[in-house]
Amino acid sequence: MKTAFYTSVSAFGLLLGTPAYAQNTIESSAEENDENTIVVIAQRREQDLQDVPIAISVFGSEERDKIGIQTIQDMSNFTPGLSYSASLERLSIRGVGRLTNIIGTEPGVATYNDGFYTASPSEASKSTMFVERVEVLRGPQGTLYGRNSIGGSLNVISKRPTDYASGEFRVGINSSGFSSVEGFVSGPITDSIRGRVSAQVQPQAFNFPYDNISGLKGENVLDRFLVEAQLEFDLSDSTELWLKYSHAEWDDSIRPASLATPYTTTNVFATGLVPNAAFGYNVANPGVTDPFAINTNTRSSDKLSDNHNIVANLTHDFGGVTVKYVGGYSQYVFTQLQDLDNTAQDLVTTFAGTLGDFVPGFAPAFTYTYNPTYVQEYIEDKKYYSNEITLSNTDPGRFNWIAGLYQYYEKFSQPVTQFIDADGTDNLSAAIAAPICSEPGGTIAATCALNPRRAFYAGVGNLTTKSYAAFGQADYEVTDGLRATVGLRYSKDIKDADESYRIIQWDPTDPDAACFGFGCGPFTPAVDVTGPVLATIFPGFTSSGAATRDFKDNWKGLSWRFGLDYKPNDDTLLFGSYSRGLKSGGYNLGSFSASSLVDKEVVDTFELGFKSRPMDSLTFNVSGFHSIYKDVQVPITVVTAGIGLGNLFNVPQSQSTGVEVETRWNATDWLEINANYAYLDARITKTDRLFDDPNIPGNMPIDIDGNRMPASSKHKISISGLIDVPISQGNLFLAGSYVYRSDAYFGVFDNPNYRVLGWDQVDLRVTYVTPDENIRLIGYVRNVFDNLGFDGAFALSQGGASASGRRVSYTPARNFGIELQAKF
Repeated sequence: MKTAFYTSVSAFGLLLGTPAYAQNTIESSAEENDENTIVVIAQRREQDLQDVPIAISVFGSEERDKIGIQTIQDMSNFTPGLSYSASLERLSIRGVGRLTNIIGTEPGVATYNDGFYTASPSEASKSTMFVERVEVLRGPQGTLYGRNSIGGSLNVISKRPTDYASGEFRVGINSSGFSSVEGFVSGPITDSIRGRVSAQVQPQAFNFPYDNISGLKGENVLDRFLVEAQLEFDLSDSTELWLKYSHAEWDDSIRPASLATPYTTTNVFATGLVPNAAFGYNVANPGVTDPFAINTNTRSSDKLSDNHNIVANLTHDFGGVTVKYVGGYSQYVFTQLQDLDNTAQDLVTTFAGTLGDFVPGFAPAFTYTYNPTYVQEYIEDKKYYSNEITLSNTDPGRFNWIAGLYQYYEKFSQPVTQFIDADGTDNLSAAIAAPICSEPGGTIAATCALNPRRAFYAGVGNLTTKSYAAFGQADYEVTDGLRATVGLRYSKDIKDADESYRIIQWDPTDPDAACFGFGCGPFTPAVDVTGPVLATIFPGFTSSGAATRDFKDNWKGLSWRFGLDYKPNDDTLLFGSYSRGLKSGGYNLGSFSASSLVDKEVVDTFELGFKSRPMDSLTFNVSGFHSIYKDVQVPITVVTAGIGLGNLFNVPQSQSTGVEVETRWNATDWLEINANYAYLDARITKTDRLFDDPNIPGNMPIDIDGNRMPASSKHKISISGLIDVPISQGNLFLAGSYVYRSDAYFGVFDNPNYRVLGWDQVDLRVTYVTPDENIRLIGYVRNVFDNLGFDGAFALSQGGASASGRRVSYTPARNFGIELQAKF
């Protein structure tokens, strides 16, 4: 039987997120000038959305409040081509994204918070009291949006200080017990200085998402605090400075997923490091019949600490040429504890044999014990900063241009530890705290480091990243209505890294444990097998105990954009482009794998589309694309010496082909309808080796050529309607939405354990607005028909876990709530 360790995703960002700063002067704002025109700055100048030759979806705060678009998951439902998994905290666009959160790799969809790059997309899920708008740009955006935007970019724009005194207070609660209190004050401090202070508090217990039948207390708790302060300065008629500081704290207990397959109860020890947690267990896994039921004895914990974020924008107009500086700094420590064994069993007593087996005439039997409370601790300790300066023409015209320089620095540590959370009295706990070290060849080392935490897996990755880039883009109106665009970016990423790795095994059934020819039972020693396992990968490896090694490499290259767009009349835009995007190579740190270095990814995308306004009240946009995705960075567990080790491979090529349709119809003065559809066929099209699916027993390498790319549904539909009903004292807004996603896989293997079914959801919402628009009262029902929706599926192999099969994360069940918003 195969064994695979799974590393939890960074839950830093499951629900709220903190800003991270790296790149770009993009302000990418969007505001509605009237009911039919949306202005964006997606290309660093104000344009009607219908005049921008890029596939873009825009979510303003007003729309989000009225329709009920609260989270990134909601935005992904209403954005063609966009996929997001909250439990994995990963974005993908058109089949291009990120397949692992392990340190040393990068996302494929870039997220910008007020122009600064961050690897976490969760800023977009912040409340509309903090966020003015979110723009989702699909396809490579490297010539303007910088680092790791090979799939697209997600741009989050904060609400800014007002030039008049204002404020707002919000309070909300729903049927799950989830509540939130938030507010802000804003206004002028002097004639040339404006400020804004915002805060959100979420100290609460709630009864969602999972019901733990073990009776474990202290779960389903959020305890969060977020504060944000801004200052905006008019330094002169031509110079502006904007500063923002934010700080967040978390102490949560939330579960990202549940085990959906039965416990394996018959094998004491499947190949791996520690005994089976469910051996002899007489309680059935409740998750088989109830997706929101679990049975564990370890409280999940997510803690965010030492979080500080600063961002600065400085703009000066020299008269025809604008200079802009964007810089920032961010740091945080995120710590997650998660149940690893998926059971509530805390002690197993197992028959080991009789002394008569090796002492004739001596019959007493003896047993051994182990506490299978296996826990995983995942830590992110990260600090980073960036600086960027750009020059551009101030006033848009027939010829527009921008050029810039960029620098980014990051220091990141990611320890992952899997340990036994026990009192030390059972045989396993006592043995694993003081292991012996086995050297390659089977000899026992004279000394072996103690293991007071009782860890059976300890992997640490440390990474320093330095990134530099020069970029520019220009567009020129060749003839009336016909415009050509050329963009180019040169980037270089330098990554220095080191890792340490230690694994310890306790196998009481091992007949080779030198205990009279059969299992040692209670006398089984815990063995540090790091050296012997690594010797099977690296011939000549002789160390015992924790293994360490260093990496240093760099990746550089050009990305570009060539485009033509033609506007035959004011209501129609035809466009086509060829874009190349790059994402740097990296490392699989913390597992000392044979394949731990991957080369950069390259995406070439060809796109044709049109945007039209057939009548004043209707917009109808269509885009078609074909992307060739080269050297895709794919994580695959490889079983080595009976132990599952994470590896990272470049798969030579995948391809994505699709069509996206977006429509918006203001049918009457009181009715608005939005409808979107996306078709996506994203598949692996070229491989250079066979891979062994660790979720299938035995060693049977298979060809993954033709398999679908993870998190890529072939069909996605969203429809929403908004009715404005004037009443004697204000307005009622009645909103409803329907979303549908077809099935998807969350791994590169064509295995049912990686697959989730298609699902749909209906939401309803009503908003009352007073005549002066200062008071809003919102009532809503999400997932009206309580349909089961899927956020992800993670295949498991037996070992320290309690079963082969899979863990599944789900979208929220039906809930309803109210919210009050009061402005002053």
